[in-house]
Amino acid sequence: MKVWIILLSLLAAATTWWWHTRKTPDGRQNNMRQRLKAVARSVVAGIAAYFVLMSIALVYLMATSN
Repeated sequence: MKVWIILLSLLAAATTWWWHTRKTPDGRQNNMRQRLKAVARSVVAGIAAYFVLMSIALVYLMATSN
């Protein structure tokens, strides 16, 4: 279960990074500051996804154990 949680959190980080670093509508690339901001947001999204998924797993295990 933990492996899937880690993989899903990595997927959330990668998706966030992709979303923030794609080209602008007029075809320009993002500058370095915007890319660093995207990396920071991606790391935060990955960490948040990890803790949310771990919390869900904890609640599930508490509810199903006797």
